[in-house]
Amino acid sequence: YVEVALYGTADDDFKLLLVSEHDDIVNELKVVTKFVERTTGLESEVRLINGGLWKKQENFRASHPYSPDDYDKTSPLEQWKSQHPLGLQIITQMETEDPLSKELVRRLLDNAMTSLSVSSLDSSDEEIQIQEYDDLGDGCVLMATWTEGSVFVLWDGRGHVDINLFAYEGLDSLKVKHFNNLFQRRTALSTVLYDEHPRGFGRVVSY
Repeated sequence: YVEVALYGTADDDFKLLLVSEHDDIVNELKVVTKFVERTTGLESEVRLINGGLWKKQENFRASHPYSPDDYDKTSPLEQWKSQHPLGLQIITQMETEDPLSKELVRRLLDNAMTSLSVSSLDSSDEEIQIQEYDDLGDGCVLMATWTEGSVFVLWDGRGHVDINLFAYEGLDSLKVKHFNNLFQRRTALSTVLYDEHPRGFGRVVSY
C-alpha cells in the first residue's frame, strides 16, 4: 500500500493511493511517479509505504564490506567523554501468589534496611524515617530517604511489589542482591524484573 501526494497549485493537491503485489514495487513506483509528473506537470512526494518484504538476493555479496573502523566515531566518543555518572538506581519487581499486607511489606522493608550496607549510612548517624502512604488504592507506598540515597517500595494491594533503590555511593549489584534477599526472606516473593540504571548528567547511558 502506497500513498503519493501530487501537488501543483493550491487547487491541484490530491493523493494517489496504490496497492500492488509486485516484488519490485519501489522501482515501479519511481517509474509511475516520473510518468505522472511528466504528463501532468504536478510534483509528487511518496508519503507512505506499508507492508511488503525485503526482496531477497540469492548469494548476495557486498561490493565493500564495512567494519566499525570505517565509520566516524567523533560524535560517539564526545558523548562517551561527556558522561558524568553520579549514582546508581536499581529497580526490582517481585511477585507472589501468597497474600501480602501493608504490615508485612513494612516489616520486610524494615528488615532489609537494617542490613543494607551503604557507605552513606555507615559513615553517618543519620536516622532514617520510613513514611507510609496508603490513602489511595488498595496497596501502599513506603518511602525512606537519606542524604545520599532513597528507597521506594510500592505494593499494589495484591501480589506485586516494586522496589526503587538509589544511592550516590556505596551501592553495587552484590549489595542490592543482599537487600533483595533480605526483603524476600521467609516469603514466597520471587524477582520477575531487575534493572540497573546509572544516573548523572552529560547524557549518561542507562542500560
